[in-house]
Amino acid sequence: MSFENKLLQMKGMLKKKPVKKQTDKAAERPLNEDKWNGIGLELVENKFGFVFRKKIIYPFDTKHGSVILNELELVLKAWENTDFDHPFKLSKQDPLVFFDTETTGLSGTGAYIFLIGLLVKRNDHFEMMQYIMPDPSHEAAFLYETGLWKTDDPIIFSYNGKSFDWPQLTSRWTMHRQILPKLPVPRQIDLFHGTKRIWKNELARMKLSTIEEEKLGFTRQGDVPGYLIPAIYLDAVKSGFPDGLAKVLYHNELDILSLVSLYVVSSNLLMEDLESETSGAYTNIGKWYADLKQFDQSAAYLEHVTAERGASSALARYLLAIQKKRAGQYEEAVQLFKEAAPHLRGSIEVEAWIHTAKLYEHQLRDLEQAIIMAGFAKQASEHTHVRQSLVMDIVKRQSRLEEKKRKKNPKNEED
Repeated sequence: MSFENKLLQMKGMLKKKPVKKQTDKAAERPLNEDKWNGIGLELVENKFGFVFRKKIIYPFDTKHGSVILNELELVLKAWENTDFDHPFKLSKQDPLVFFDTETTGLSGTGAYIFLIGLLVKRNDHFEMMQYIMPDPSHEAAFLYETGLWKTDDPIIFSYNGKSFDWPQLTSRWTMHRQILPKLPVPRQIDLFHGTKRIWKNELARMKLSTIEEEKLGFTRQGDVPGYLIPAIYLDAVKSGFPDGLAKVLYHNELDILSLVSLYVVSSNLLMEDLESETSGAYTNIGKWYADLKQFDQSAAYLEHVTAERGASSALARYLLAIQKKRAGQYEEAVQLFKEAAPHLRGSIEVEAWIHTAKLYEHQLRDLEQAIIMAGFAKQASEHTHVRQSLVMDIVKRQSRLEEKKRKKNPKNEED
Protein backbone atom coordinates (compact mmCIF):
# COMPACT_ATOMS: atom_id res chain seq x y z
CA MET A 1 0.00 0.00 0.00
CA SER A 2 1.37 3.44 -0.92
CA PHE A 3 2.20 6.13 1.64
CA GLU A 4 -0.71 8.15 0.34
CA ASN A 5 -3.19 5.31 0.90
CA LYS A 6 -1.81 4.65 4.35
CA LEU A 7 -2.35 8.29 5.25
CA LEU A 8 -5.83 8.18 3.82
CA GLN A 9 -6.46 5.08 5.88
CA MET A 10 -5.32 6.89 9.04
CA LYS A 11 -7.73 9.71 8.27
CA GLY A 12 -10.57 7.24 7.70
CA MET A 13 -11.02 8.09 4.04
CA LEU A 14 -10.70 4.47 2.90
CA LYS A 15 -13.49 3.15 5.14
CA LYS A 16 -16.72 2.11 3.51
CA LYS A 17 -18.91 3.98 5.96
CA PRO A 18 -19.19 7.78 5.61
CA VAL A 19 -16.80 9.60 7.86
CA LYS A 20 -18.10 12.37 10.07
CA LYS A 21 -16.62 15.81 9.54
CA GLN A 22 -13.72 16.75 11.76
CA THR A 23 -15.71 19.57 13.32
CA ASP A 24 -18.52 17.25 14.46
CA LYS A 25 -16.53 16.27 17.56
CA ALA A 26 -13.47 17.44 19.41
CA ALA A 27 -10.19 16.17 17.96
CA GLU A 28 -8.52 13.55 20.08
CA ARG A 29 -5.32 14.40 21.90
CA PRO A 30 -2.36 12.69 20.16
CA LEU A 31 -0.88 9.65 21.87
CA ASN A 32 2.75 9.44 22.98
CA GLU A 33 2.93 13.18 23.59
CA ASP A 34 5.88 12.75 25.96
CA LYS A 35 7.95 11.07 23.25
CA TRP A 36 7.30 13.94 20.82
CA ASN A 37 8.22 16.38 23.58
CA GLY A 38 11.53 14.52 23.80
CA ILE A 39 12.65 15.83 20.41
CA GLY A 40 11.89 19.43 21.33
CA LEU A 41 8.27 19.58 20.23
CA GLU A 42 5.51 21.19 22.28
CA LEU A 43 1.89 20.17 21.86
CA VAL A 44 -0.47 23.13 21.44
CA GLU A 45 -4.23 23.14 21.04
CA ASN A 46 -6.44 25.46 19.02
CA LYS A 47 -10.12 25.41 18.13
CA PHE A 48 -9.54 22.84 15.38
CA GLY A 49 -7.36 20.35 17.19
CA PHE A 50 -3.73 19.78 18.19
CA VAL A 51 -0.37 20.68 16.65
CA PHE A 52 3.22 19.99 17.60
CA ARG A 53 5.40 23.08 17.55
CA LYS A 54 9.09 23.89 17.93
CA LYS A 55 10.51 27.36 18.46
CA ILE A 56 14.16 28.26 17.76
CA ILE A 57 15.77 31.62 18.55
CA TYR A 58 18.84 32.84 16.63
CA PRO A 59 20.87 35.83 17.86
CA PHE A 60 21.64 38.40 15.15
CA ASP A 61 25.28 37.28 14.99
CA THR A 62 24.37 33.65 14.16
CA LYS A 63 26.44 32.46 11.21
CA HIS A 64 25.15 30.08 8.55
CA GLY A 65 27.88 29.18 6.11
CA SER A 66 29.74 32.34 5.16
CA VAL A 67 26.82 34.63 6.03
CA ILE A 68 25.87 36.21 9.35
CA LEU A 69 22.08 36.25 9.53
CA ASN A 70 21.77 39.94 10.29
CA GLU A 71 23.58 40.80 7.06
CA LEU A 72 19.98 40.66 5.87
CA GLU A 73 19.53 44.10 7.47
CA LEU A 74 22.46 45.54 5.52
CA VAL A 75 21.20 44.07 2.27
CA LEU A 76 17.70 45.51 2.71
CA LYS A 77 19.20 48.92 3.48
CA ALA A 78 21.39 48.70 0.37
CA TRP A 79 18.36 47.82 -1.78
CA GLU A 80 16.54 50.88 -0.43
CA ASN A 81 19.41 53.08 -1.62
CA THR A 82 19.45 51.77 -5.19
CA ASP A 83 17.92 53.74 -8.06
CA PHE A 84 17.08 50.72 -10.21
CA ASP A 85 14.40 48.02 -9.95
CA HIS A 86 14.72 44.30 -9.42
CA PRO A 87 12.41 41.55 -8.08
CA PHE A 88 14.76 41.12 -5.10
CA LYS A 89 14.51 44.79 -4.16
CA LEU A 90 12.76 45.07 -0.78
CA SER A 91 12.74 47.37 2.22
CA LYS A 92 13.27 46.86 5.94
CA GLN A 93 9.58 47.48 6.53
CA ASP A 94 8.41 44.59 4.35
CA PRO A 95 6.97 41.58 6.26
CA LEU A 96 9.48 38.90 5.22
CA VAL A 97 8.77 35.21 5.85
CA PHE A 98 11.30 32.50 4.97
CA PHE A 99 9.23 29.42 4.26
CA ASP A 100 9.71 25.71 3.59
CA THR A 101 7.58 22.58 3.87
CA GLU A 102 8.00 18.82 4.03
CA THR A 103 5.36 16.61 2.44
CA THR A 104 4.28 12.99 2.18
CA GLY A 105 4.41 13.08 -1.61
CA LEU A 106 4.70 15.31 -4.63
CA SER A 107 1.07 15.50 -5.71
CA GLY A 108 -2.40 14.00 -5.46
CA THR A 109 -5.18 14.11 -2.89
CA GLY A 110 -3.22 11.82 -0.57
CA ALA A 111 -0.15 14.08 -0.49
CA TYR A 112 -0.10 16.03 2.75
CA ILE A 113 2.11 18.79 4.04
CA PHE A 114 3.10 17.57 7.48
CA LEU A 115 5.79 20.11 8.44
CA ILE A 116 5.85 23.87 7.85
CA GLY A 117 8.83 25.94 8.88
CA LEU A 118 8.73 29.75 9.09
CA LEU A 119 11.56 32.16 9.91
CA VAL A 120 10.96 35.84 10.65
CA LYS A 121 13.10 38.70 11.93
CA ARG A 122 12.18 40.17 15.31
CA ASN A 123 13.51 43.33 16.97
CA ASP A 124 16.51 41.65 18.55
CA HIS A 125 16.69 38.15 17.06
CA PHE A 126 15.51 35.80 14.34
CA GLU A 127 12.76 33.37 15.25
CA MET A 128 11.93 30.07 13.57
CA MET A 129 8.68 28.23 14.19
CA GLN A 130 8.26 24.67 12.97
CA TYR A 131 4.82 23.08 12.99
CA ILE A 132 4.20 19.34 12.66
CA MET A 133 0.84 17.74 12.01
CA PRO A 134 0.28 14.91 14.57
CA ASP A 135 -1.78 13.01 11.98
CA PRO A 136 -4.11 13.94 9.10
CA SER A 137 -7.14 14.34 11.38
CA HIS A 138 -5.49 17.49 12.75
CA GLU A 139 -4.74 19.09 9.38
CA ALA A 140 -7.03 22.11 9.85
CA ALA A 141 -5.49 22.78 13.27
CA PHE A 142 -2.01 22.41 11.79
CA LEU A 143 -2.64 24.88 8.96
CA TYR A 144 -4.42 27.36 11.23
CA GLU A 145 -1.64 27.37 13.83
CA THR A 146 0.97 28.57 11.32
CA GLY A 147 -0.71 31.98 11.33
CA LEU A 148 -0.04 32.43 7.62
CA TRP A 149 -3.56 33.79 7.32
CA LYS A 150 -2.78 36.67 9.70
CA THR A 151 -0.07 38.58 7.80
CA ASP A 152 -1.14 41.34 5.41
CA ASP A 153 0.78 41.34 2.12
CA PRO A 154 3.53 38.95 3.25
CA ILE A 155 6.64 38.39 1.15
CA ILE A 156 7.33 34.68 1.07
CA PHE A 157 10.86 33.43 0.42
CA SER A 158 11.28 29.84 -0.70
CA TYR A 159 13.37 27.55 -2.87
CA ASN A 160 11.11 26.25 -5.63
CA GLY A 161 8.20 27.16 -3.39
CA LYS A 162 6.39 29.22 -5.99
CA SER A 163 6.00 26.12 -8.15
CA PHE A 164 5.60 23.50 -5.42
CA ASP A 165 5.32 24.42 -1.72
CA TRP A 166 2.87 27.32 -1.95
CA PRO A 167 0.51 25.68 -4.50
CA GLN A 168 0.56 22.57 -2.31
CA LEU A 169 -0.28 24.68 0.74
CA THR A 170 -3.08 26.44 -1.13
CA SER A 171 -4.49 23.10 -2.22
CA ARG A 172 -4.53 21.72 1.33
CA TRP A 173 -5.97 25.00 2.66
CA THR A 174 -8.80 24.77 0.13
CA MET A 175 -9.81 21.42 1.60
CA HIS A 176 -10.77 23.31 4.78
CA ARG A 177 -11.91 26.59 3.20
CA GLN A 178 -15.28 26.47 4.98
CA ILE A 179 -13.68 26.68 8.42
CA LEU A 180 -10.25 28.26 7.95
CA PRO A 181 -9.65 32.01 7.45
CA LYS A 182 -8.81 33.01 3.92
CA LEU A 183 -5.17 32.54 2.95
CA PRO A 184 -3.65 35.74 1.50
CA VAL A 185 -2.05 35.83 -1.92
CA PRO A 186 1.53 36.82 -1.10
CA ARG A 187 4.32 38.30 -3.12
CA GLN A 188 6.77 35.45 -3.61
CA ILE A 189 10.52 35.48 -4.05
CA ASP A 190 11.50 32.04 -5.26
CA LEU A 191 15.25 31.87 -4.84
CA PHE A 192 15.42 28.81 -7.07
CA HIS A 193 14.56 30.96 -10.09
CA GLY A 194 17.02 33.66 -9.01
CA THR A 195 19.72 31.02 -8.60
CA LYS A 196 19.09 29.77 -12.13
CA ARG A 197 19.31 33.32 -13.49
CA ILE A 198 22.65 33.98 -11.77
CA TRP A 199 24.41 30.62 -12.09
CA LYS A 200 22.94 29.11 -15.25
CA ASN A 201 25.67 27.07 -16.99
CA GLU A 202 27.96 27.74 -14.01
CA LEU A 203 26.67 24.96 -11.75
CA ALA A 204 26.07 21.34 -12.67
CA ARG A 205 23.06 21.06 -10.36
CA MET A 206 20.62 23.51 -8.82
CA LYS A 207 19.85 21.52 -5.67
CA LEU A 208 19.93 23.66 -2.55
CA SER A 209 22.62 21.45 -1.00
CA THR A 210 24.83 22.08 -4.06
CA ILE A 211 24.30 25.83 -3.78
CA GLU A 212 25.20 25.65 -0.09
CA GLU A 213 28.49 23.91 -0.78
CA GLU A 214 29.58 25.93 -3.80
CA LYS A 215 28.19 29.41 -3.03
CA LEU A 216 27.24 29.68 0.64
CA GLY A 217 30.26 28.07 2.29
CA PHE A 218 28.21 25.41 4.04
CA THR A 219 28.28 21.59 3.88
CA ARG A 220 25.57 19.51 5.52
CA GLN A 221 26.70 16.80 7.94
CA GLY A 222 24.44 13.84 8.70
CA ASP A 223 21.48 15.28 6.84
CA VAL A 224 18.55 12.97 6.13
CA PRO A 225 18.01 12.26 2.39
CA GLY A 226 14.84 13.88 1.08
CA TYR A 227 13.41 10.68 -0.33
CA LEU A 228 13.32 9.14 3.18
CA ILE A 229 11.38 11.99 4.77
CA PRO A 230 7.82 10.76 3.95
CA ALA A 231 8.64 7.29 5.33
CA ILE A 232 10.11 8.76 8.52
CA TYR A 233 6.97 10.80 9.19
CA LEU A 234 4.64 7.91 8.41
CA ASP A 235 6.56 5.65 10.77
CA ALA A 236 6.48 8.27 13.54
CA VAL A 237 2.69 8.64 13.25
CA LYS A 238 2.05 4.89 13.10
CA SER A 239 4.51 3.82 15.81
CA GLY A 240 4.40 6.82 18.12
CA PHE A 241 8.19 6.96 18.18
CA PRO A 242 9.31 10.22 16.53
CA ASP A 243 13.10 9.97 16.95
CA GLY A 244 13.68 10.06 13.19
CA LEU A 245 11.64 13.26 12.93
CA ALA A 246 14.39 15.14 14.79
CA LYS A 247 16.54 14.80 11.67
CA VAL A 248 13.64 15.94 9.48
CA LEU A 249 13.22 19.04 11.64
CA TYR A 250 16.92 19.74 11.33
CA HIS A 251 16.76 19.25 7.55
CA ASN A 252 13.91 21.76 7.35
CA GLU A 253 15.78 24.19 9.62
CA LEU A 254 18.88 24.11 7.39
CA ASP A 255 16.75 24.66 4.28
CA ILE A 256 15.25 27.81 5.78
CA LEU A 257 18.50 29.24 7.14
CA SER A 258 20.01 28.74 3.69
CA LEU A 259 17.24 30.89 2.21
CA VAL A 260 18.49 33.84 4.25
CA SER A 261 22.10 33.22 3.26
CA LEU A 262 21.21 32.76 -0.39
CA TYR A 263 19.18 35.97 -0.51
CA VAL A 264 22.08 37.90 1.07
CA VAL A 265 24.69 36.45 -1.30
CA SER A 266 22.47 36.89 -4.37
CA SER A 267 21.57 40.46 -3.43
CA ASN A 268 25.22 41.41 -2.96
CA LEU A 269 25.99 40.06 -6.42
CA LEU A 270 23.06 41.99 -7.86
CA MET A 271 24.17 45.29 -6.31
CA GLU A 272 27.85 45.67 -5.57
CA ASP A 273 29.93 42.48 -5.51
CA LEU A 274 31.98 42.45 -8.71
CA GLU A 275 34.90 40.42 -7.37
CA SER A 276 33.83 37.03 -6.06
CA GLU A 277 32.09 35.45 -9.05
CA THR A 278 32.87 34.09 -12.50
CA SER A 279 32.51 36.05 -15.70
CA GLY A 280 29.69 33.67 -16.62
CA ALA A 281 27.70 34.60 -13.50
CA TYR A 282 28.18 38.33 -14.10
CA THR A 283 27.14 37.88 -17.72
CA ASN A 284 23.98 36.14 -16.53
CA ILE A 285 23.27 39.03 -14.16
CA GLY A 286 23.79 41.52 -16.96
CA LYS A 287 21.32 39.61 -19.10
CA TRP A 288 18.83 39.48 -16.22
CA TYR A 289 18.96 43.26 -15.83
CA ALA A 290 18.59 43.67 -19.59
CA ASP A 291 15.48 41.46 -19.53
CA LEU A 292 14.15 43.75 -16.79
CA LYS A 293 14.92 46.76 -19.03
CA GLN A 294 17.38 48.09 -16.46
CA PHE A 295 19.92 48.80 -19.19
CA ASP A 296 22.36 50.98 -17.24
CA GLN A 297 22.73 48.33 -14.57
CA SER A 298 23.02 45.64 -17.23
CA ALA A 299 25.78 47.53 -19.04
CA ALA A 300 27.74 47.94 -15.80
CA TYR A 301 27.98 44.16 -15.40
CA LEU A 302 28.60 43.40 -19.06
CA GLU A 303 31.33 46.03 -19.34
CA HIS A 304 32.97 44.56 -16.24
CA VAL A 305 33.13 41.19 -18.01
CA THR A 306 34.28 42.59 -21.36
CA ALA A 307 37.36 44.03 -19.69
CA GLU A 308 38.62 40.46 -20.12
CA ARG A 309 39.58 39.00 -23.47
CA GLY A 310 38.82 35.63 -25.00
CA ALA A 311 35.97 33.15 -25.10
CA SER A 312 34.85 33.71 -21.51
CA SER A 313 33.68 37.22 -22.32
CA ALA A 314 32.15 36.49 -25.75
CA LEU A 315 28.53 36.30 -24.63
CA ALA A 316 28.90 39.48 -22.58
CA ARG A 317 30.27 41.26 -25.66
CA TYR A 318 27.35 40.05 -27.73
CA LEU A 319 24.79 41.21 -25.15
CA LEU A 320 26.55 44.54 -24.70
CA ALA A 321 26.64 44.99 -28.47
CA ILE A 322 22.85 44.59 -28.55
CA GLN A 323 22.55 47.42 -26.05
CA LYS A 324 25.03 49.63 -27.93
CA LYS A 325 23.05 49.06 -31.12
CA ARG A 326 19.80 50.00 -29.35
CA ALA A 327 21.46 53.16 -28.00
CA GLY A 328 22.64 54.22 -31.46
CA GLN A 329 26.34 53.57 -30.74
CA TYR A 330 26.78 51.70 -33.99
CA GLU A 331 30.55 51.60 -34.37
CA GLU A 332 30.99 50.30 -30.83
CA ALA A 333 28.27 47.73 -31.47
CA VAL A 334 29.99 46.50 -34.64
CA GLN A 335 33.31 46.16 -32.88
CA LEU A 336 31.77 44.15 -30.05
CA PHE A 337 29.85 41.86 -32.41
CA LYS A 338 33.02 41.18 -34.42
CA GLU A 339 35.02 40.43 -31.27
CA ALA A 340 32.32 38.15 -29.90
CA ALA A 341 31.23 36.14 -32.94
CA PRO A 342 34.36 33.97 -33.46
CA HIS A 343 34.10 32.71 -29.88
CA LEU A 344 30.36 32.01 -29.94
CA ARG A 345 28.81 28.71 -30.96
CA GLY A 346 25.48 27.76 -32.45
CA SER A 347 22.74 30.08 -33.64
CA ILE A 348 23.98 32.97 -31.51
CA GLU A 349 27.15 33.14 -33.62
CA VAL A 350 25.01 33.33 -36.76
CA GLU A 351 22.92 36.08 -35.18
CA ALA A 352 26.04 38.05 -34.27
CA TRP A 353 27.25 38.08 -37.89
CA ILE A 354 23.76 39.02 -39.12
CA HIS A 355 23.60 41.95 -36.67
CA THR A 356 26.99 43.09 -37.94
CA ALA A 357 25.91 42.83 -41.57
CA LYS A 358 22.79 44.89 -40.86
CA LEU A 359 24.78 47.60 -39.10
CA TYR A 360 27.26 47.86 -41.95
CA GLU A 361 24.46 48.00 -44.52
CA HIS A 362 21.99 50.38 -42.91
CA GLN A 363 23.87 52.48 -40.36
CA LEU A 364 27.51 52.56 -41.47
CA ARG A 365 26.73 52.42 -45.24
CA ASP A 366 29.53 50.00 -46.03
CA LEU A 367 28.24 47.45 -48.52
CA GLU A 368 31.60 45.68 -48.91
CA GLN A 369 31.77 44.91 -45.20
CA ALA A 370 28.08 44.03 -45.09
CA ILE A 371 28.64 41.41 -47.80
CA ILE A 372 31.63 39.98 -45.92
CA MET A 373 29.65 39.76 -42.68
CA ALA A 374 26.71 38.09 -44.42
CA GLY A 375 29.18 35.58 -45.84
CA PHE A 376 30.45 34.82 -42.33
CA ALA A 377 26.84 34.32 -41.21
CA LYS A 378 26.28 31.84 -44.07
CA GLN A 379 29.45 29.92 -43.19
CA ALA A 380 28.48 29.75 -39.52
CA SER A 381 24.99 28.51 -40.40
CA GLU A 382 26.51 25.59 -42.29
CA HIS A 383 28.31 24.32 -39.19
CA THR A 384 25.43 24.42 -36.72
CA HIS A 385 21.76 23.58 -36.49
CA VAL A 386 19.67 26.66 -37.21
CA ARG A 387 16.15 26.99 -38.52
CA GLN A 388 15.89 26.80 -42.30
CA SER A 389 14.08 30.13 -42.50
CA LEU A 390 17.13 31.84 -41.02
CA VAL A 391 19.38 30.27 -43.66
CA MET A 392 17.02 31.44 -46.40
CA ASP A 393 17.05 34.96 -44.95
CA ILE A 394 20.85 34.99 -45.10
CA VAL A 395 20.83 33.86 -48.74
CA LYS A 396 18.29 36.55 -49.62
CA ARG A 397 20.37 39.13 -47.76
CA GLN A 398 23.49 38.14 -49.71
CA SER A 399 21.63 38.40 -53.02
CA ARG A 400 20.15 41.76 -52.12
CA LEU A 401 23.50 43.14 -51.00
CA GLU A 402 25.17 41.99 -54.22
CA GLU A 403 22.39 43.63 -56.21
CA LYS A 404 22.79 46.90 -54.29
CA LYS A 405 26.51 46.76 -54.93
CA ARG A 406 25.96 46.29 -58.69
CA LYS A 407 23.55 49.20 -58.83
CA LYS A 408 25.95 51.38 -56.90
CA ASN A 409 28.91 50.48 -59.10
CA PRO A 410 27.51 49.80 -62.61
CA LYS A 411 30.87 50.50 -64.27
CA ASN A 412 32.43 47.53 -62.48
CA GLU A 413 29.83 45.29 -64.13
CA GLU A 414 30.74 46.59 -67.60
CA ASP A 415 34.42 46.00 -66.93
